[in-house]
Amino acid sequence: MKTYWGAIARALAIGCLLVPLRLPAMNGPEIMKMVDEVNRKAFSTAVVKTQLSTCKYEKSDSGIRCKDKPRVVVLEVGEKKYGGDNRDGKSIALVLEPISDKGVGMLRYEYYEANRDNENFLYLPALGKVRRLVSGSDNEDGGSFFGTEFYGDDAQARKIDEFTYVLLREETYDDRPTWVVEVTPTAARAKKTAYGKLVVWIDQERKIYLKEDIYNRSGRLYRQRLYRKYSLIDNVWLSRQQTMNNLSTNRITSIDNLSVTYHREVPDEVLTERSLTDFTFRERNLALLRTYYH
Repeated sequence: MKTYWGAIARALAIGCLLVPLRLPAMNGPEIMKMVDEVNRKAFSTAVVKTQLSTCKYEKSDSGIRCKDKPRVVVLEVGEKKYGGDNRDGKSIALVLEPISDKGVGMLRYEYYEANRDNENFLYLPALGKVRRLVSGSDNEDGGSFFGTEFYGDDAQARKIDEFTYVLLREETYDDRPTWVVEVTPTAARAKKTAYGKLVVWIDQERKIYLKEDIYNRSGRLYRQRLYRKYSLIDNVWLSRQQTMNNLSTNRITSIDNLSVTYHREVPDEVLTERSLTDFTFRERNLALLRTYYH
C-alpha cells in the first residue's frame, strides 16, 4: 500500500478556465508556465467521486479488450488550494470500494516550492493508526496507485521549476489545435523519478492536456495517457475519463469521474488526520458537499 494517491484530485479533475483567443507564438517554458498558472487558478476547491478500473488487455481488429474481470476501486477525493495563486494545497482521498479496502484513507500536503518534498499520510483501518510515508525515493514516485497503471508521478501536480520544456511542434490532435511539448526533469528531479521525459499535447485554446507519452530513463516509450470526454462544469474543464495504457505489460487503467463539484467551501479541519480516523466527523462534513455533485 506504499503508494501516492498524491494530488489525485489534480490527476482526476484537471481543468481550466476557457481562454478563447489564441496567443502569439511562444516557446516551451512560456507555454507550460501559462498552462500551469491557468490550471491552478481554475478552482480553489474540488470534491470528486471517481472510479478506477484496471485489467490486462489483448488487441484485436476492433481495438483492445480486457482479458479478465477488471479490478475496480472507487474513491472520494477532496482538495483545497492555499497561498498565492493557489500554489500550495491539501487533499484527502477515501476508499469506498472494494469492501476489502473500505476506510483506507490518504492525506497529502503539497508544496509548490521546487525540491521541497510533499507530506503524505496513509491510514489503514486494520492497524488503526496513521502512518507517514517517506518522500524522495524512486519506488515512491514510480509505485503503482492501488494496483493501477497510474503512478505517483502521474497523480501529483508537476512543480514547474523541476522540469525543462521544449516546444517540438504545433499540430492538430483530435480536431483541436495543440502544442506538443517535451518535458524533461531537471538533474535534481531526475533523482526522484523513474521517468526520463514526457511528450505532452496541450489544447491551445482551452489550455488543457489531451495526451501524454511517457518515456523511461532509457528513452523507451512505455506508457500513454489519454484525456477524454471533457465537459465544462462550474466553469472548469473536467476530463470525465482518462486512460493509462502500459505498452510494456498490456495493462490499462481507466479513470471515470462519476461526480464532481468545484468552488464549495471545504473546511480546513476536513483536510486533517482526524478525517482519516473519525468516520462520523468526515461524513458530517462531506454530506453537504455531496449535494452539489454534478
